[in-house]
This record gives sequence, C-alpha cells and structure tokens, in this order.
Amino acid sequence: MFSITNATLEEFLWRGILLSRFSEQLGEKWAVIITSLGFGLQHYSLGFPWTTCITFSIGGFFYGGITVKSRSIIPALIWHVAFNFLMVFSGLIISDVYDQAC
Repeated sequence: MFSITNATLEEFLWRGILLSRFSEQLGEKWAVIITSLGFGLQHYSLGFPWTTCITFSIGGFFYGGITVKSRSIIPALIWHVAFNFLMVFSGLIISDVYDQAC
C-alpha cells in the first residue's frame, strides 16, 4: 500500500504540479533539474542520508525525463511504484529511516 500511495502523491506533486509549472516558467530542462534536486532534498528532510538522497535526485531526474518525453505522469508513476515496491521489500526504505531514528 505504501508503494502505491507514496508514488502517487509524490508524482502528482513533483511531476504533475511542480514540473509542469516550472516548465512553463523556465523551460523543461531547468524544470527537470530543479524538481530532481527538490525531490532529493525532500527525502533528506525526512531523515534519509545524503547518499540516499542523491540517488533519489537521480531517480527524480529519470522520472522528470520520462514525464517530459511522454507528456504524461503515468509512465513515471508506474516506474515510481515499481521502485518503491522493490525498496520496501528489500528493506531499504524502512531500514534507512529506522537506522537514522535509532
């Protein structure tokens, strides 16, 4: 359930709203860069270590790129759900947050 809910909310916010607004103002290239960095920083604010957040920024760049190329957030949403699913079942998401809290 986490994988679907989290990916849906993040994609609607980061690619559905922010990427489209920044694209209108700054162009698609800068919009992808800015939202990718913001995506990584959002995860840092949630307690993830910097190295993980850099990886999430790279993922945000991927999600932003496929959103721009496809003109839809659906492909990014599908990839995001799949990656979240893999991270949850590998223990990466839960263990990173848990390790930082302890």
